[in-house]
Amino acid sequence: MPQEERRKYPRAEVVWPVIMENSRNIISGETQDISAGGAYIRCRKPLKPLEVSMYVSVSLLSPRIRAMAEVVRSDVLGSANGVEYYGIGVRFIAISDEGRELISLGLQDTKLSPPTTTSISPTYQPPP
Repeated sequence: MPQEERRKYPRAEVVWPVIMENSRNIISGETQDISAGGAYIRCRKPLKPLEVSMYVSVSLLSPRIRAMAEVVRSDVLGSANGVEYYGIGVRFIAISDEGRELISLGLQDTKLSPPTTTSISPTYQPPP
């Protein structure tokens, strides 16, 4: 019997840059999928269940979205060229209505154009 879908918001497979930070780390990554309620993020460092502050960039033309999120899942995705990759599932616990709207609008835009990909830059530094 198929498992019932419990998500409140529809998800889309898009690759958007993400910066996550907690009291010990700043981690860059990219979404594998996202909704107005949470995201699954590919990154190079694992995160244990805790709260993180994060920035999501929907596009170069839109403002960055700031959200507080709870890590609800952390998986080892594998390795490539000697680098381990992790999948981090987060649920947004504090995000503005405007942020949810920007994500929803960004997801609508992705339905109209082919998906784009980016790569995680090891030298990327988040803005101050």
